[in-house]
Amino acid sequence: MRGTINPDSISIILVRPKFHENIGSVARAMKNMGLTRLIVINGSSPLHPNAYKLASGAEDILERAEELPTLREAVSELMCLVGMTSRGGKDRHPDLTPKGLVKKIASLSQENSIGLVFGSEKEGLTNEELSLCHFYVRIPSAESFPSLNLAQAVLVVCYELFQASREIPKAPVRLAPAEQLERMFEHMEKTLIQIGFLDSAHPQRIMRALRRLFGRTQMDEREVQILQGIWSHMDHRLRIGEKPLSKGGKKCLRNG
Repeated sequence: MRGTINPDSISIILVRPKFHENIGSVARAMKNMGLTRLIVINGSSPLHPNAYKLASGAEDILERAEELPTLREAVSELMCLVGMTSRGGKDRHPDLTPKGLVKKIASLSQENSIGLVFGSEKEGLTNEELSLCHFYVRIPSAESFPSLNLAQAVLVVCYELFQASREIPKAPVRLAPAEQLERMFEHMEKTLIQIGFLDSAHPQRIMRALRRLFGRTQMDEREVQILQGIWSHMDHRLRIGEKPLSKGGKKCLRNG
């Protein structure tokens, strides 16, 4: 029986990695823990000789690595993105540990492609990049020195996934594709600006909160389509100049 974590569904995504050696070390950590798919976003080449030096037996992962210009490019084929961060703040709410992550994605990994997103060695992930992720993970570490080496962080997370890969699976869940979610969020933002709920000059603060809210619900395709239908219905009423219906089903009276 297949384990609770399906390793074939997991992709490790490195965003703007600066050092070839770290990419090689990440490949080795992945192979140690049974993962094979590596995606490099706008960073150093995984085919550099220095990456090969540190891969030490995981050269095949480097040779199969995919290189993309932006994280948004990866969204089109993945169902779920998980952002790794060591920093807190109003717009960064890591509510999962690596063990918590395993519980969150165990059944999802049976039917959905999942990307684990690691930022660059110095800056980590930007708020915009984190906004593309459905939930966040922080690896517990000493408060005086919380930042881990990139390959170390990958190894810690992959180890927890590997440990869970031999457990009994739960019933699979099929999520809406991340690309479909992005279209829904873009539509939501435009509609909320039109009705005056969002400030058109600064919509992202509230949109990031809404992304986190909906990301935690792990919506399927039908649920996303229902939300899309709501935004489309609101758009239509705005175009024809009607106000929404009251609870009793009658149109609200216009002012004046």
